[in-house]
Amino acid sequence: VFKPYAGVSTGILVFTKTGAGGTDNVWFYDMKADGYSLDDKRQPIDSNDIPDIIKRFHNLDAEKDRKRTEQSFFVPKSEIVANNYDLSINKYKEVVYEKVEYPAPAVLISEIEELQKEISSDLSELKKMLGK
Repeated sequence: VFKPYAGVSTGILVFTKTGAGGTDNVWFYDMKADGYSLDDKRQPIDSNDIPDIIKRFHNLDAEKDRKRTEQSFFVPKSEIVANNYDLSINKYKEVVYEKVEYPAPAVLISEIEELQKEISSDLSELKKMLGK
């Protein structure tokens, strides 16, 4: 069962006969969109990862140097074995967090107070225009 009908993501496994005695690396792709909205209506949308998945899958040699912060990347089989064969992409994907700095609370309060003054002034002016 796929989203939106299930509350969890779905993993798809593709097995390819290597002819070389086994698999040394497993390719992961973090698919975020399939060309349809995730609500029950499933309306067509512009975001669609499927063409990129197909293109990258047919050129896996170009994927070897991609970082785990990217949408697709390889993971060595030995690491998957060490993780008890867990194939959840979140186990291997690296997320880069950006530090966000906000103004001090006193500055924010001051800005809100200024906005309130502007709103109050604009409302007074509007009332005058309406004759109230």
